[in-house]
Amino acid sequence: MTALALAALAAVLLWPAPLLLARARWTHREPRAALVLWQAVGLAAGLALIGAAVAVALAPLGDGLFDGLAALARGTGRLPAAHTALFVVAVGLLAWLAGVLAHRFLRTLWIRRRHRELIDLVADPWPGQAGGRVLAHPNAVAYCLPGADSRVVLSSGALDLLDAEELAAVVAHERAHLAERHDLVVLPFAAWRTALPGLPGVRHARPAVATLVEMLADDQACAVCDRAALATALARVGTAAAPDGALAATGNATLERVHRLLDPPAPSRAIRLACYTGAAALLTVPTVALLAGWSG
Repeated sequence: MTALALAALAAVLLWPAPLLLARARWTHREPRAALVLWQAVGLAAGLALIGAAVAVALAPLGDGLFDGLAALARGTGRLPAAHTALFVVAVGLLAWLAGVLAHRFLRTLWIRRRHRELIDLVADPWPGQAGGRVLAHPNAVAYCLPGADSRVVLSSGALDLLDAEELAAVVAHERAHLAERHDLVVLPFAAWRTALPGLPGVRHARPAVATLVEMLADDQACAVCDRAALATALARVGTAAAPDGALAATGNATLERVHRLLDPPAPSRAIRLACYTGAAALLTVPTVALLAGWSG
């Protein structure tokens, strides 16, 4: 029964839950808490799905998950063919998810390094801005390249278009991305989408998380700059998407973010509490079920 319940939980977390969470607008009131909930949904879905499969596969070897794993390791028990196949599928799925995440991480590092080298060749240093580069281009572009040797890149078109206050707001937004390593928040959802592209809930997760990350950076920038200036800068720069491996101030729900900046929603302690409580519950329930040694 426990394995069945875990399988049902995984199905909910892989399909309807991400769809409903992606469409929700209350998340915009507390983007940081909503991001924690999103991360819990992804982790709990994988834990519940793989845990349920392993528990069912090893059920003939003992009364619990650990008994089954111990018997399998000692070679003291044999699994029926169907259970062996299920165990192989579960281990393969775990390896696939981990491999896709590792590949995505290493590929992103390589893309950023190449992009950083190219920017350092073709762009000019930006006086007074650590890691700042000015790219000669008529279109207004602003983005950052996260990492140990980060860059904030603005085009000459953006410098010509934005006034000093708007420019400071855009830079503050990009600095917020770099300081909190928002790229690491988005990365697992990009890997999730690559690993499980056929699931609608998974496909909707990445853009929803990317929008929340941008809203969080907006809020952090507004702590040191004028809210209206950032809204104006976003509206003037447009919707140019970030290059692969970078994070841009524009490109993700820009119009919605402009409205949010001009008419900020009231923070909600209730939403924060619900998100953190829900995240803790999602991670605790499948973990406790498996550690307790339950099996179907």
